[in-house]
Parts: sequence; C-alpha cells; structure tokens
Amino acid sequence: MIHSNQINSVSKNNFLSLMRTYEKNYKIISKLINFNIINKDNINAKFESKSKITKKKLLLSISYVTNHTALIKFSYNFFSKDTYINYVELKIYFDSKQLEIINSNGMHQRLFCNDIQKFHNLRLSKWYKSYFLSIWLDNCLENGYSFDAQSEV
Repeated sequence: MIHSNQINSVSKNNFLSLMRTYEKNYKIISKLINFNIINKDNINAKFESKSKITKKKLLLSISYVTNHTALIKFSYNFFSKDTYINYVELKIYFDSKQLEIINSNGMHQRLFCNDIQKFHNLRLSKWYKSYFLSIWLDNCLENGYSFDAQSEV
C-alpha cells in the first residue's frame, strides 16, 4: 500500500507537490551559487568550480537575466579537461523562489497538452526530473562545488 507521506507516492502527481520540489531546489541551489553573480552584467559569463573529491569541473553559464528570472546552464567536463558537455538548463524564479528544469540532456517536452492524461504525465515527468535534480544538487554540494565571483572563467 502506498502512503501519502512516501517520497514516491501518488501525491507527487499534483501541482502543489511539483511546486514544493521547485521551492526545495531553489533553496539548495542558493547554497551552491552566490546569486550576486547572476546579474545582467554577467549574461554569457561562465563560472567554473572543481570538485574537492572527484576533481571534475562543473561549468555554470548564465544565458539571460531579468528582474524576476534567470536562465542558467550547467555543463561537465567528463571526458576532457577543456571540453564541456551540457548537463541541465534551469530557470530560476527569484520572486517565487523556485527552480525549474527547462531542458535536461537535450530532451524537450511540449508544455501544452489537449489530453488530460498527457498533461498529468507531463507533470509527473517534471516532478521526477525535479526530484532527481534535488539529489544532483545535494551531490554537488557534498562534492564541494560552489560558484561565486572568484570562479569566473
């Protein structure tokens, strides 16, 4: 039997649960990134951080910034020290303090669906992506990644 308090319960397929994951991820990423570097002057700027454990580098790119939102991208240098592979693109909502996955591993999804089941499946997919994003962000913090003004490339 599935209980509503279980992490993988049916309750994850509702709007409120999705918004809670966005809020949780915002709190985590605010520990990873000093938000002072996310400003209009740093559009197209890149910031690099090295893991204290794995020695792999994580690159933060700032695509655009408005008064209320920002679009950022993370890339890894898995195979080469100078070649980065796009990992995830995120939208930060500063006013509502939420973090949403825009694109992960090149996968795009249609946002508007006529079929209610497709809509629920899309929301469920967003919930899972946000859930795994929180695990990844926690892992980045545990590995010592951080981004501030001194990490600009």
